[in-house]
Amino acid sequence: MSSSRPLCLFIACLLFLPSLALGHDMTDIARERMASGGYLEVMWTGAEHMLSGYDHLLFLLGVMFFLTRFVDILKFVTAFTIGHTITLIFATYAGITANHYLIDAVIALTVAYKGFENINGFQRWLGTRAPSLLLMVFIFGLIHGFGLSARLQAVTLAEDPALLSKILLFNVGVEFGQIIALVIMAVAIRAWQQVSAWPKISYVANISLILAGAVLLVVQLTGYAREQAEINAPVRFTVFTDQDQMMGQVTDGSGQGLGNASVQITDVASGTSNEVSTDADGWFSFAGTIDNSYQLQASTAQGDSGSTSVALGDPAPAHEHEAFHIPFYFIIAALLLLSALLVRRFNPPHKPAV
Repeated sequence: MSSSRPLCLFIACLLFLPSLALGHDMTDIARERMASGGYLEVMWTGAEHMLSGYDHLLFLLGVMFFLTRFVDILKFVTAFTIGHTITLIFATYAGITANHYLIDAVIALTVAYKGFENINGFQRWLGTRAPSLLLMVFIFGLIHGFGLSARLQAVTLAEDPALLSKILLFNVGVEFGQIIALVIMAVAIRAWQQVSAWPKISYVANISLILAGAVLLVVQLTGYAREQAEINAPVRFTVFTDQDQMMGQVTDGSGQGLGNASVQITDVASGTSNEVSTDADGWFSFAGTIDNSYQLQASTAQGDSGSTSVALGDPAPAHEHEAFHIPFYFIIAALLLLSALLVRRFNPPHKPAV
């Protein structure tokens, strides 16, 4: 087996696992913590958000690739930290935001950029020197901080009297999560740098970073297009589900409830349909079968229509059950550390001559 194969398999996991973890958004539990949690809960929310942010982690992985001295690691991490701290604090406190899909699309570009820069792409294919890495890491820190701010503003209220303290505590948590991630990355990268095939491994890994950035860019732009289509649709659904029932509202593009609209609810498995009507404010309810999926089609007297799909099932897990969930970032940390342990198989320590 080639010594680069284990790390290539690991990079493949990095590319595919994000598709299982696209919930890099604030969960209901995180919203609850930010609204009424204590200092430690707010800090944990920041740490968890950084550790579950695969786009942020992939960028940091790219930054760490060729840093071997502690002073260099400290210099670049400090530049990134200062950058994202500035925009996290000021954008959140000032209420400056943008569409989170577009922000994450730019962050995806930073991941691809770092991989391209790591393989000397500017000199090799563009015939020019790469911009100052320290400056670019600072600028990318500003962009990543804007992404963090957009998420934080989704779970805090501008009129919250504790807003500034929550921003600061959230940022402390982000830094704590970043330190944990960097330590694990440093251990793994330092171990693989001792392998004779490291140049080849490094090239493959950074090509994978470019591909990961491209995939994430497509995912975010697709999400943005889908969101815009829903916003501009003449008929929209907002649906809440429980184990065996749903309640929802049919609205127009401006959010105004559409009264007396017809909603056809089709069981995807059996093909059977039921029809309900909305009340004067556009609300409707329906009792279905647990674990079944339904297709909803609404139509109005004016001829406008819209559709969505709904899956019934267990309600969202309670806060106290969260500890039993194995988060995405634990899996990635375990894979990184495991990859470092595998190095010993391909690069065993030299035994002294007898």
